[in-house]
This record gives sequence, C-alpha cells and structure tokens, in this order.
Amino acid sequence: MLDTSFIIYYLHAVEPYASKARDLLARETDLAISLKIIDEILYTLIRLEAWRRLGIRRAEDLRQYVRRSGMSSFKDIANNVRNFIEKLGIDVLEDKGSAEEIIEAVFSYSLLPGDALVAVSCRHYGINTIATFDEDFKRVPWLKVVP
Repeated sequence: MLDTSFIIYYLHAVEPYASKARDLLARETDLAISLKIIDEILYTLIRLEAWRRLGIRRAEDLRQYVRRSGMSSFKDIANNVRNFIEKLGIDVLEDKGSAEEIIEAVFSYSLLPGDALVAVSCRHYGINTIATFDEDFKRVPWLKVVP
C-alpha cells in the first residue's frame, strides 16, 4: 500500500524522501492505493497549490474560493494524480472495515482516524507492507513499514 506521505514527497520531489520513493517504485510492481489515500493526496496538493499560487492559507478561504471560482484551477493536480496511478498500474482499492475496527485501531495503536482506516483496510485486503514516511504506522502490528 502506498501512503499519502510517500506519494506527496515523491510528486513534489522532497529529498531525501523522493529518492527513496523512486527506488521503491522502480523495483515494486504490486502496488495499491485506497480511496482514502487518494482523498488525502488531492486535498493536500490542492491546499499546497492554493497557498503557493493564490495565497490562500485557511481551509474556509479555500472553500469560498471554490464556491466562487470552481475547481478548474486545480485540474492539473487531479490529472497528475490520475497519471501517476495509471502509469504505475496502481490498484485502487475501496476502503474496508467497520466503525468498531477503526475505533479500535485509533485507540489501540494511537492513530489518527484516517491512518486507522488505511491500516484496517490493509488488514482486510491482506496487505502487510505500507510505503510511508509516517512513523505512526510502525505501531500497527500487521504492517511492515518501508522504505
């Protein structure tokens, strides 16, 4: 499973993380991403672009901008994410798990809810390795963290 931090650092060439991501992507072919992770990637990249290009820092200001101007300013971001997924042949998985499983993971492994959903989805799909730069996943017993 490819996590949000892994993909964001790769797409934005944040070193030394991007080099590690590039190496892993060059040698691995069985790659997956969940809808939750796509959501996080798009949101993060849109927020970064809004801040850099438009000077929009607050989420509420971004909402107002989108209501006024639509999402066309961020079309390239969506296309880049789509191309990344397609080029590498990444499987897009639906999120899996129950509310109880997610809540249990939040409190048992001290995870934020989004990370708990990713971890629980991995378990449901039998995925035991996650490519991430997020140290929090190291607390999840069924996941091996790489790189």
